[in-house]
Amino acid sequence: MNAWYLLHCKGKQEERARLNIENQGYTTCLPQIKRQKIVQGKRVEQIEPLFPNYIFIHLDSSTANFNALRSTRGVNGFVRFGGMPATVPAQVMELILAIEQESLDKPEVHCVFNSGDTVQITTGPFAGLTAIYNMPKGEERCLIFLDMLGKQQRIEIDEAALRSEP
Repeated sequence: MNAWYLLHCKGKQEERARLNIENQGYTTCLPQIKRQKIVQGKRVEQIEPLFPNYIFIHLDSSTANFNALRSTRGVNGFVRFGGMPATVPAQVMELILAIEQESLDKPEVHCVFNSGDTVQITTGPFAGLTAIYNMPKGEERCLIFLDMLGKQQRIEIDEAALRSEP
C-alpha cells in the first residue's frame, strides 16, 4: 500500500537525510517556507523547513526496507504510534504542499525603512508622532529615535506600527 510516512531527522540534517533517502530510490517531501530573519543586524529572507527535523517519505509498505531507511544517515527513525510507523493522510500532504508552494511563490519582502528615514507612528501611546528609523531589532521590532522632552530618546517599537512620512 502506497502511503506517506513521517521520519524524524537528526538536528539540522533534514537535507542530508533527504539526499540519502532519494539516493535509495524513494520519493521525499521536505516542505520549506520563506521567513524573514535578522542576520548580522540586517533583515533577510531565508528558506527553512516548515517542520524542522522532519521529512515526509512516500513508499509502498509491502516492499520498503524500513530498517535501511531508519539507518540512513541523518535519520533518527520513523514517527510511530502504537509501535507502527504512522501514515500521513493524502489530504494532509496536499495541504502541506499547497502551503509550501504559496510561501515560496510570495515575492521577496524588502525592509521598508532604511536607517535615517523619517517615519510616523500609527498605533500605541506614541501614535501620530514623527520619529527617525534607526535599525531592525529582532523579527518584528525595530529601534527608532523619538524627540521627547527636548532630548532624542531611543525606543523599541513594533515595526508594523510605523509608516513612511510623506
